[in-house]
Amino acid sequence: MSGFDGRTCVVTGGARGLGRAIAERFLADGARVAVLDVDAATVAAAADELGDAALGIQCDVSDRNSVERAAAAVFDEFASVDVLVNNAGINPIGPSESFSVDEWDRTLAVNTTGVFHCSQVYGRQMIEAGAGAIVNIASINARSSWPRRLAYCASKAAVVSMTEVLAVEWAPHGVRVNAIGPGVIKTDLVARAIEEGSSREDLYLQGTPVGRLGRPNEVANAVAFLADPELSGFTTGSFFVVDGGWMANGWVDE
Repeated sequence: MSGFDGRTCVVTGGARGLGRAIAERFLADGARVAVLDVDAATVAAAADELGDAALGIQCDVSDRNSVERAAAAVFDEFASVDVLVNNAGINPIGPSESFSVDEWDRTLAVNTTGVFHCSQVYGRQMIEAGAGAIVNIASINARSSWPRRLAYCASKAAVVSMTEVLAVEWAPHGVRVNAIGPGVIKTDLVARAIEEGSSREDLYLQGTPVGRLGRPNEVANAVAFLADPELSGFTTGSFFVVDGGWMANGWVDE
């Protein structure tokens, strides 16, 4: 039997990119998956493509009411949640001296406050059940800061700090909380940015010792490991990087 047979997993930002790969991995391992995403049409299409074990729900993680409505729908369908993956995030880029207040507020609202909302709402049920796993998708930018990404780096550093606090606080209740720091992963969005010239693959490759960009399924595999109590039951409060050696190597300036 798979480690996720009969278990329910919630993946925010699960309709595309890394979230979609994570949802697909859980489904392949026998889980029931609630796919949450901000665009209703996109999440509905994704759920149809993922099959009968997937439930698609529109959710803006920055909005507490939206998160609570989505959670009510998840609990109504599945009764309980075993795994939460906080993956939803945005990454506006621009010079710090001209970065807008609106962009700053929106980035923190989605990337940081969204993790708070979802962790608290689903964490309460996990605490009551005495078991559960939360995996937060942070970034190597939580510890390796890049130029022109002030809000993103700050938001992801906060996610790692939140992970550590929740891990310590909720461990006595059987709830494990870990974070993953992906490096440069070749999602459709990253591939498009490279093709359009807004990102330079050569610089990414210079900074990555393994000599290639990461694949979405490689992040999904790490999530599955941290979510599985049989494989990682003694692991909580960790920041697990999946970056091809980037953080060991250092930043290559743009």
